[in-house]
Amino acid sequence: MFYLISIAVQFLAAELDDVNVKGVVVKQIIFCLLSLLVMVVVSKIKTASLLRYAPLFYVLSLGVMTLLYWFYDPAMYHLTNTKRWLRLGRFSFQPSELMKLSFTLLMVRLTLTEERGEQQRTIKSDFHYLKKILLFSLPTFLLMFMQRDFGTSLVFIAILGALFIISGVHWKILATITGIGAALGSTLLVLVFSEWGNRLLYGLHFKTYQLDRVRAWADPFQYKDSIAYQQVQSLYAIGSGGLFGRATEQASVYVPVRESDMVFTVIAESFGFIGSAFVIFLYFYLFYQILSSAIKTNNKANLYLAVAFVFGLLFQIFENIGAAIGILPLTGIPLPILSQGGTSLIVLGIGFGMMLGFKKKNAV
Repeated sequence: MFYLISIAVQFLAAELDDVNVKGVVVKQIIFCLLSLLVMVVVSKIKTASLLRYAPLFYVLSLGVMTLLYWFYDPAMYHLTNTKRWLRLGRFSFQPSELMKLSFTLLMVRLTLTEERGEQQRTIKSDFHYLKKILLFSLPTFLLMFMQRDFGTSLVFIAILGALFIISGVHWKILATITGIGAALGSTLLVLVFSEWGNRLLYGLHFKTYQLDRVRAWADPFQYKDSIAYQQVQSLYAIGSGGLFGRATEQASVYVPVRESDMVFTVIAESFGFIGSAFVIFLYFYLFYQILSSAIKTNNKANLYLAVAFVFGLLFQIFENIGAAIGILPLTGIPLPILSQGGTSLIVLGIGFGMMLGFKKKNAV
């Protein structure tokens, strides 16, 4: 059903923006079919086989991300001033989407390997596990930092957080990590809203548009004609949807990049609160199906993989919708399945295929 909704939403977004509707819809249908195809193929592969080759997938993903420094998409670089899209001939894709799956597989493999080697869990053994995870995560976060992709970095952090909780890392360690994270977040806010802090952040290679997103989130209507224009238009569009959707005689509200980062505004404006709530319900029903299928296999690898995958998607949904309704800053994270983007759809198809494979009781 999500694939059908994505086609409908992209049709509405193209219609609202008065672009080539047929071209957009055909492209979305093709990517949906490709996503379904890889889903079926991957569902035939056992979890044990995926985990066995996880280090290879991870190294290959790192290699592909490194290629961005030579083969990045010049059009997207001109638009966003970032090298996040790889251009090969007529095709472009975002390697960080593929890295999400490779990263998840490797982290689950490392977690399972560490658990086998420990007779009894202690704070000391958990620290050793965290150091190992940090060591193998470092290349990913370094590349994310160099590509200035802060939003996707948060997805990786959400994946790790879910894995730490489900694998039983000691609560004192988790509390310490949470405290450090909260302190860093608070410090970042202070830096963004102070002159000396801005100088420090610029020295750390933060860009003006990243700081503007935080300022726009703090007080969007103060900057409604400049840096917060997208957020304010998003709020107007969502509000115009009312309970059941915008009336046909009512003019639509223009929202920049509504086909991707702001796709939730299309749903809210066209179908109102009821339609938006239904889409959110479908997401949670999908997550329920994934987690319950993993639990039924009575397989730790399946459960860890499902939890990490689901919480990665959950964070993306929370951040995307939260930014659209004004409770979170914009980070450029797309809404899974529904946002425009062939790379994301195909990679999600691979992920869903891995989850469908849980129906088999695979050995770890």
